[in-house]
Amino acid sequence: MKNSFSVSMNCYTWGKFDIAECLTQIKNTPLRMVELPAEQIRPNSLIPELMVDAPLGGEWRYSLPDLKQLLDSGGFKVESLDVFGYIGYPGGAEIVKRRIDFARTLGAEIIVLGCHHEALVRPSGILEAAGSLAEKEARAFLYALLREVGDYAAERDIRIALEIHGGIMANAAEALRTMQEVNRENVGINFDTANILFYNETLSAAEAANELEAVAPYVFHVHLKDILRGETSREHILPPLGRGEVDFPTVFNILHAANFYGPFSFEVETFHGATQSEDISDYHADLLASIEYIKSLGELNISAWGG
Repeated sequence: MKNSFSVSMNCYTWGKFDIAECLTQIKNTPLRMVELPAEQIRPNSLIPELMVDAPLGGEWRYSLPDLKQLLDSGGFKVESLDVFGYIGYPGGAEIVKRRIDFARTLGAEIIVLGCHHEALVRPSGILEAAGSLAEKEARAFLYALLREVGDYAAERDIRIALEIHGGIMANAAEALRTMQEVNRENVGINFDTANILFYNETLSAAEAANELEAVAPYVFHVHLKDILRGETSREHILPPLGRGEVDFPTVFNILHAANFYGPFSFEVETFHGATQSEDISDYHADLLASIEYIKSLGELNISAWGG
């Protein structure tokens, strides 16, 4: 089988450049599937609450027809929406539901969802106060929220991939518990290949592979990201793929053994410690190097740009 790949706008920093600028760069790659941000906290995210269903002369931030025209003009298809923010609180379910509807409107089939609560997470992402009343209440709230939005998404043929990103998705044990508690066929896991090491600093690359193997049957979506860990989390660097600690050949072998061939999304966040530039072309160069690395593994079967 042939893998499917998309590009996250996070490859071009966490909101420094807008979506149109990012798409202009992605045109110079072989990929036309994209992961769009529809978050609360990332600058330059799409905010569906502000968008109307009428053309506004190219105002793609505020017009669904204009956004679709922007995508169509570059031959792009939306594979997933990235949703992150303060959604693990009262009112969060309605925010997610609006983004589920937005995904359906854009033709996307997956929501990549980060779901947190301050009662559960220290700055490192590790669970706080195990067994406390606050922890139990936060868990119950989050699991109920995910069941609610999972049911809403199922009615619209949308799958939700919960990102490995601390809290109730900190590692394999937490992710598996979440899968059991939520118990919805259309709610699975986004396995971020760097986050498993970022949020579990004692894990080796081999142990991270074991974590992936444990959750592989539930993986709906994968963020391809690398990491070089420093003395503290502030010193971690996210380099181009193939230059860090992640064992990508093993990652692909484990996922293929579980019959997973995508979607994989390039999320090459080299602006975290590796690239500090005001020039979007520097981040694009990191993406191109990462694409070439995945091609060298035989996982991206494209012989030439645009092929």
